[in-house]
Amino acid sequence: MPAVRRMSAVPVLVVGVLVVVGVLVGVAPAAAAPAESIPSYDTRMDLSADGSLHVTETIAYDFGNQDRHGIFRKIPARFRYDDSQDRVYPITAVSVTQDDAAAHVERSTEDNSVVLKIGDPNATISGAHRYVISYTVKGVLNGFPDHQELFWNAVGTEWTVPIAQATATVTGPAEIQRVGCFAGPLGSQLACDTGSAQGTSATFAQSNLGPGEGLTVVVAFPPGTFTTTAPILEKRRDLANAFRVTLLTVLGGVVILLFGIAAVLFAAWRIGRDRYYLGQLPGLAPGPGDADVQRRKPLLGAPPVSVEFVPPDRIKPGQVGTLIDEQANVIDVTATIVDFAVRRHLLIKEVAAEYSGKDWELVKLTDGDPKFLRYERELFDALFKDRDSVRLSQLRNTFAGDLASVQSRLYEDMISEGWYARSPETTRRLTRGAAIGLLLASVLVTFLLSFAGLSVIGLGLVVASIVLLIASRWFPARTGKGSAMLARVQGFRLYVATAEVEQIKFQEREEIFSNYLPYAMVFGLVDRWAGIFKDLASSRTDGTDGLYWYAGGVGWSMLYFNQSIGGFSTTTVGTIATTPPSASGSSGFSGGFSGGGGGGGGGGSW
Repeated sequence: MPAVRRMSAVPVLVVGVLVVVGVLVGVAPAAAAPAESIPSYDTRMDLSADGSLHVTETIAYDFGNQDRHGIFRKIPARFRYDDSQDRVYPITAVSVTQDDAAAHVERSTEDNSVVLKIGDPNATISGAHRYVISYTVKGVLNGFPDHQELFWNAVGTEWTVPIAQATATVTGPAEIQRVGCFAGPLGSQLACDTGSAQGTSATFAQSNLGPGEGLTVVVAFPPGTFTTTAPILEKRRDLANAFRVTLLTVLGGVVILLFGIAAVLFAAWRIGRDRYYLGQLPGLAPGPGDADVQRRKPLLGAPPVSVEFVPPDRIKPGQVGTLIDEQANVIDVTATIVDFAVRRHLLIKEVAAEYSGKDWELVKLTDGDPKFLRYERELFDALFKDRDSVRLSQLRNTFAGDLASVQSRLYEDMISEGWYARSPETTRRLTRGAAIGLLLASVLVTFLLSFAGLSVIGLGLVVASIVLLIASRWFPARTGKGSAMLARVQGFRLYVATAEVEQIKFQEREEIFSNYLPYAMVFGLVDRWAGIFKDLASSRTDGTDGLYWYAGGVGWSMLYFNQSIGGFSTTTVGTIATTPPSASGSSGFSGGFSGGGGGGGGGGSW
């Protein structure tokens, strides 16, 4: 038995070893594909006496086993110089070869840098390749009292791959005084591995640069070596520079603003003031043979209003509303509908809404009045198109076109009555159009002024245009006849605003209440007017509790009329106007660091 156990232990051990080996082999990771890298990066910089810099970059790029089209090179061409200017480095004479042959290059501008996309977009490559990029840059030097200096990022800090060995050579037209260099990530002040100068040439080297690390060189030449060291500066085109606040811009903007506002007020003064009859009492027009002399009304010192106990010259509610505020509002049309009912052309009935709440039905009683004014006829016909009754809910999203036509007829009525020389809406539209045109022109002028940093001056024009746009509502002006009628309408409003029911004869109360209610609506006095007549039903002798032109629901009485007519008015205004929703330069020797000079940038593969 012991012999048997010794013999069986050997195969078990062998099997165990094989299993462990198999597991280890199975879980061992596959060899990682070689990563991309730059074995060597050499930059040669040749300075000419005119201050231009010719750069030649020789880049050995290893793609490993990766399939790529080529590399891209990003060369910064614009840096912030001060609060209002940028320093620019014009890049010209760009030439690129790949493996000693002309390369396909696409040049573009991105984030203030020139981007060179090198390679064939229709083919891929892998392994090691050699790229030579050359270009000329101007404005690269900085001038100081004791030297002229090149402070340049020979290898930028934006490369995405490691660089095994970076070298740089600078040559110039005179003997170099001193040199400096920095290596590492952006902001690093660590010196590079080597940096020295001999005669007119300086050399630098740095090994093992990781992604995001670069090599910056500083080279000093004697004063007068180069004909110019002035940086090339351009005004920065940003909001801060465009709207630069200076005494000139602020003063100019204020002067133009004040002049513009004065011009707007003068135009409103000349165009928008109502006329009145000279030598006539307020509300009266010249009679036959009287001189028709009109003057513009003064802004202050309006004459007192005399009470009118009836609507003057049978003026209609819609006309009153439009004459008062120079707007054909929806409430003016709503008051006209109530006026139709009071004049017995239709009946207004409270009915239950289809889902909840209340609705109102307009029941046609006549075909209208032959003496209807044009806007009245158009409104009446639009309400009862091939029907004898209509609910307000039926007018939702369908009546807005008819409403606009009725409002247009109201404006025409103002002209035909001689109360306005031109439709108030036309006057406002023309003024708004002029204001919008002036606003667009002001914005364009402000934009053009931004190139000189004078946009603050243009703001004066912009604000003046906005003032004109706001003031456009003041430009409609009544004629002398319109002012006379307005004075009488204001007298009638005074009556509606101050009358008490006790002053009205008992037998006339319902008639007065009903006839004047549409006017109270356009005057904004419905609550008061209905309030003083709240006991009208209790004073009736026929035993009924209601109005001949308004039928309430079950249990309704005049006690509820104030709420009823308010609900009707609000619902009408909110319904007939609705439309369908779909119908909306420092020295590198003092405070220098890696990435702190001109040039640099980076690149990678694509």
